[in-house]
Amino acid sequence: MYFRLTPELRALLKSPLGSLIRGPIPEPYLRIRKELDGRFVITVGDVVTENLLRLGITPSIALYDLKTKRKEYSPNIKADAVFMTVKNPPGTITKALLDTVRKAVRLALRGRPVQIIVNGEEDLGAIPAVLHAPIGAVVLYGQPDEGVVLIKVTPECKRRCAEILSKMEVVRDGD
Repeated sequence: MYFRLTPELRALLKSPLGSLIRGPIPEPYLRIRKELDGRFVITVGDVVTENLLRLGITPSIALYDLKTKRKEYSPNIKADAVFMTVKNPPGTITKALLDTVRKAVRLALRGRPVQIIVNGEEDLGAIPAVLHAPIGAVVLYGQPDEGVVLIKVTPECKRRCAEILSKMEVVRDGD
């Protein structure tokens, strides 16, 4: 089973799910650095993860797909972490992605950073990240050619992501 993005939701998700911090790299990361200190941080995307690591900040969880702007990408992401892989086609959130993020959060809360390599696309990974992250966590994802989006995980933010997921088309395997 998986959830597929509808055209209406695609348009809605063009707007950031959090605060857009604009600017050329590395400016947005330098401006939010203090907000990340001591927080549970989840990065979604190769470039975001790579830039955080360059600042010496290891995300609790990193989701990436070895692509940027739909092109192959080899990020310099070296960290002592538990590695997981999951299949997630473009424009979807699979049950496997939801389950993998949930398991990663459990591990990361015990102090083990986790990197999830997505076979397919991680673009919608911020939704399961928010759903499973602890209150007070921060989720970061890139807004191509604009900056980085910072989501502070709150009960309201979790409700909004749950609502988005509930509005996605449910596809059962074999349909």
